[in-house]
Amino acid sequence: MQRRGLIGAAGALLPLSAQTASAQTARPWAPTRPVRIIVGVAPGVGTIDLTARSVTEAMSEALGQPVVVENRPGAGGIIAVEAVSRAEKDGHTLLLGGADQIVHSFLLAERPPMDPIRDFTPIARATRDHWMVVAAPNLGVSSIAELAALGKRRPGELTYASFGPGTLFHLLGARLAQRLGFEGLHVPYRGDYTPDLLAGRIAYLAQPTALLMPHVQAGRLKALAVLSPQRLPSLPEVPTVIEAGLPDLSFNMGIILFTPGGTPPEMTGALNAAFGRAAANPAARARLADLNLELVGGTMAEAADYTRWMVGFIDDMREKVLGTAR
Repeated sequence: MQRRGLIGAAGALLPLSAQTASAQTARPWAPTRPVRIIVGVAPGVGTIDLTARSVTEAMSEALGQPVVVENRPGAGGIIAVEAVSRAEKDGHTLLLGGADQIVHSFLLAERPPMDPIRDFTPIARATRDHWMVVAAPNLGVSSIAELAALGKRRPGELTYASFGPGTLFHLLGARLAQRLGFEGLHVPYRGDYTPDLLAGRIAYLAQPTALLMPHVQAGRLKALAVLSPQRLPSLPEVPTVIEAGLPDLSFNMGIILFTPGGTPPEMTGALNAAFGRAAANPAARARLADLNLELVGGTMAEAADYTRWMVGFIDDMREKVLGTAR
């Protein structure tokens, strides 16, 4: 919320210098140097990087300063999250990612888990993502039921990939195997595991459709199910996990724009408005629409509500897969 100075009749009694200072405090906040959006993946890897690079131009126009993407990959998101947690609360450093990255980062580091609402301020929900389960073509399966049958015949052999133990990709891959009644083999990666997936060294995984769609459409991967509640218009022949008998795995995920907790409200308000402008930008929306990614925006209250839901979803998944929540 912007703070508006009231000069009026009372202000007329103030010295000119005091009136000028009051007027300055009433001006909307704007950054004084480039704004960094820090992401926890390598350039070109994942929906987070794609989204960040799609909104920088429109955000720059709204803020009057360059908005740049800074990649801090590795350690399952710890490096990026810690960089933002230590940053000045001056509106110039942002984190784009999921609440799962914040929770996971501090659990993996064996520290008290940071609260994505208290220790980071949700600025806006960035995207609404659709996810799908895919299998490597050489696996020879074309449905969730066939994946389950193969996994039971080859316990501990079917590999799935993630960006690190405890990450959402790990939890979903493990939970899928758990629900289908077989034991999968987790293979964590620091960077892009797509080449190994296409080569058949990774058997299956659950991942955003934005990263998988080109390979599914080209026949390089087999789509088994989408995690969204309804079938996707771009993949009408692919059933949902609800249709496959796995309703508890159905969701629409998304990523969130954060600042360090305690950033002044005049700054967070301006950043929310800038992202809202970017989310409504036709060029930015078009760049992501072909990948089944939808820019959201909205209010900070909506972002906080969505963050709370996401943390609850992650806690439930961790408890089911790892036997522990935050």
